[in-house]
Amino acid sequence: MSTPRGQPHQLVEGDDGVIVDHNVERGNPADAPQLAPAVDRVRTRAGRPPRTVTADRGYGEKAVEDDLRDLGVRHVVIPRKGKPSADRRAEEHRPAFRRTIKWRTGVEGRISALKRGYGWDRTRIDSTEGAKIWVGHGVLAHNLVKISTLAA
Repeated sequence: MSTPRGQPHQLVEGDDGVIVDHNVERGNPADAPQLAPAVDRVRTRAGRPPRTVTADRGYGEKAVEDDLRDLGVRHVVIPRKGKPSADRRAEEHRPAFRRTIKWRTGVEGRISALKRGYGWDRTRIDSTEGAKIWVGHGVLAHNLVKISTLAA
């Protein structure tokens, strides 16, 4: 996701909707190489790897799956880029795979809410560093509201 100033964002959320990692990059880096470092940061903070990782097709490369499995992720649920083989098609049509992909689709609503309600639509601070600060404040505000709702 990016602001009008062109700062791409990446976020990682837990199954409860709390954002556990976010990143802002300068320029327009490829999505796929950013996933394993994000999952590694989450693994370091939590003391264990996430059981399941899902992402959109932009991350769908075998190398990404291999990197995530090397980090200890049991279930990697990412549709592959391009035309999948028959075996891969069968994998992507399994009920558990499809259920997880549908959950991931719900994340798009969170991104929309972050844009509308937490300032992710446009950073008010110039530069990449300013965008990181702006996005971080949006994540903090979102998480405070989410955690208070979960605790209630």
